[in-house]
This record gives sequence, structure tokens and C-alpha cells, in this order.
Amino acid sequence: MLARFTAYIPAMPELDPITRAKLKLYVAVNNLHLTPPEVPESLKRYCRPLAFYNVGSPFELSFSGTCLLVRHRGHNLLLCTRHQLVNAKRRPDEVVIIVEKIDGGSVGINPNQVSQVVLDPSMDLSFEHLADIMLAEYISNPQGRDLAPFFLPLDLMAIRDLRSVPSETFMAIFSIAYPTSDTDYDPKMDADGNLSGLDIVSRWNKLYLKCTEPNEWDRKGLVPLVPACDDDPVLSDPDGISGAPVFFIHRPPRGDAALGFAGIISHANKRGRVNMIEATHIRQAVEKHLD
Repeated sequence: MLARFTAYIPAMPELDPITRAKLKLYVAVNNLHLTPPEVPESLKRYCRPLAFYNVGSPFELSFSGTCLLVRHRGHNLLLCTRHQLVNAKRRPDEVVIIVEKIDGGSVGINPNQVSQVVLDPSMDLSFEHLADIMLAEYISNPQGRDLAPFFLPLDLMAIRDLRSVPSETFMAIFSIAYPTSDTDYDPKMDADGNLSGLDIVSRWNKLYLKCTEPNEWDRKGLVPLVPACDDDPVLSDPDGISGAPVFFIHRPPRGDAALGFAGIISHANKRGRVNMIEATHIRQAVEKHLD
């Protein structure tokens, strides 16, 4: 369901100095100015379970982890990790995004093109986890349906990442994920006891994180993150958070608060520690895909 917004802040030139100063506490997301706590709620509509269509099965959909839908320079891209497909034993052409039909109901749409990062044979294999990226592209108007509103407008080449922002300016680092344990399946039976349908409810989780030093569990080449606070709740089972995007909010000393993109989660453990493929490697994959 599309996120609901209750306030819109006019363009900066129309504001008086006091209001303009207060605006520094807002973050621009998709042409809206939101308070920092509202940002994850706004972004969750673009973060989804990675879905597959099951041909000829009464269980039409199955999930494997999380994905991000982003519109980069006119291209509608689904971003996730490659191992989400490998673990589920699925092909890239079985990936679907679920959108509402114009005449009611919903439909699953397959990608028009898929790219998977291929390792250079000369590359140090200890960095194989950096190649765990998959991109699926969707044309904007399949069957007359405009898909652009389902993708977050985000210039992946221009947006700040963790490398380009001083750590002391971070206000929050967070991820939006769909753990497998928070997905419920409600089968519908007909009068003869046959399966006639299935309702699926997948719940999102918001994880607040912070950077940390690598340890022996971490994969080489990936960025380690841990819960932002010691008392933050930790997922009892992190299965399903692979592919989850990691965003952050930063505020320079003399600037406005802004949204940044840190990367996507690749691995996680039950202590709340996650490993992230950082944005710089995702940019390389996007450039390769567009080329």
C-alpha cells in the first residue's frame, strides 16, 4: 500500500528565515520534505520482498529475501543479491514485481532485462562477495501501465555514500527488510477441501545500524554493521534480509539534512551483525548494466 503523507513544505525561496532554519531538520525524499523519523515510512513502499511467480501452482507467489526498486536516470531497476535466487533455486526471469491493475486486483510483471556481476578471473577470490549483485530492469509502460511511480527516484551516481560523508555528521543509518519469519500464509479452501487461493502478508522491519570494526565472521570486501544501540531489538532469525537496502541520514554543520545510500545487505547473523555490499560496488554494477 502506498505510504500516506500528511505534510508538504513549500519550496525554499517562499519561506521566511525562521521557517527555512527549521527546514534543516527535514529530509527531501521524492519531492517531499520529511522529518527524519518519517523517512523509513516513506521509503518502505520501494523496498519489497523479492518475489517469484510459480507457474501452474495454487501457491502463485514465493519470496526470497528483500529487494529495492529504484529509478536511476530513467531506468527502472530492481536491486538485490544474486544468492537470493541461487538459494531459492530460481531463474532471473521468474522474478516479478506485484503492481495493482488499472481495473482492480494485481498482476506480477517480469523484468525485461537482467544483469549479474561476473567476476574477473584475475580477481582475488577472497572478494567474491562483491560480485553478489543482481539488477533487473523494467520498461516503464508494459501493457500500458506506467511503472515509474513504483520505483524510488534516486540518482545512484550522485547520491552520497558512507565513504563521502564524515561519520560525525550521521544522524541515522537504517535498513528496511522483510524477514522470512514475518511472512504469513493464509490458505483458502473450497467446499471440497481443495486449495482455492492464498493470502500472503509480509511485514517489514526497520533496522537501525552503525559502522563497526571487522572481525573474523565478516566477509572480505564487505562493510560490517551492528545494531545502533546495545538495547536495540535483534532479529531472532535474520533469514530474508539479504538484498535489503541500507540508507542513512546525514546533516553537515552548515547544511540541510539529506538522505544517503550506503548499499545492500548481503549477510547477517543472529547477533544483529550484518555485512553490506557498499554503494561504490553497486554503482559499478549499474554502469556495467547500462553499458
